[in-house]
Amino acid sequence: GHAASVASDGKLEAPEISDFMKALESAWDFDGGSQQEDIKKMLVEAKKYVGRRVREQSLGKIEYPPAPEKVDEMWKVVDYNGNNVASLAELDKMVVENYPQYDNKPAIMRAYHACDRNKNGFISKREFTNFLGYLDYFTKLWDKFEGIDDDHDRRIDFDEMKSHAKEIFGRELTDESATILFNSIDRNNQGKVLFYEFAAFFATLDRKDFSIGKLPFE
Repeated sequence: GHAASVASDGKLEAPEISDFMKALESAWDFDGGSQQEDIKKMLVEAKKYVGRRVREQSLGKIEYPPAPEKVDEMWKVVDYNGNNVASLAELDKMVVENYPQYDNKPAIMRAYHACDRNKNGFISKREFTNFLGYLDYFTKLWDKFEGIDDDHDRRIDFDEMKSHAKEIFGRELTDESATILFNSIDRNNQGKVLFYEFAAFFATLDRKDFSIGKLPFE
């Protein structure tokens, strides 16, 4: 095969994209489909890579804390029915339409729970002030989580955590240390770390640098 050529304006030329699809079809059927699982893994990794690079272009660029006039502007977008509270669905709609690079459901869910301090299921305008900051924060954590989740099941097992210890914690871990740490993160003791558990652990560590308070992750 050959790499897709790039036009002078930096765009992949359409015929080359077509060639890529033909090559993919050929590879999919090669040798009775013997490499289909490898192709699936490759495409999952490619999707993760593209998503991460797109988010990197905007992560950290959300103004936090937002200026009062920005809060007013975005609150009118969120609270489009004028009932003075925002639901998860309304927050999700706002993100999809105004911050598509942050359209990441696990991160949106965590940001929503972080803002809903009284756990009534709705976000007030005062609580909404923190939403964009939380969204940026949890999206970065999701990128880290996704990079560790080797089998793409949205859960981290002990082996995945230990093999990625250096990139998560900055150093390798002994089996004993890894076991103690894994059990402390695995809040529901199911033998798998879910994203809310992963996020809760790092939010606790980062509390000194981020006014995150006590988060209702459950």
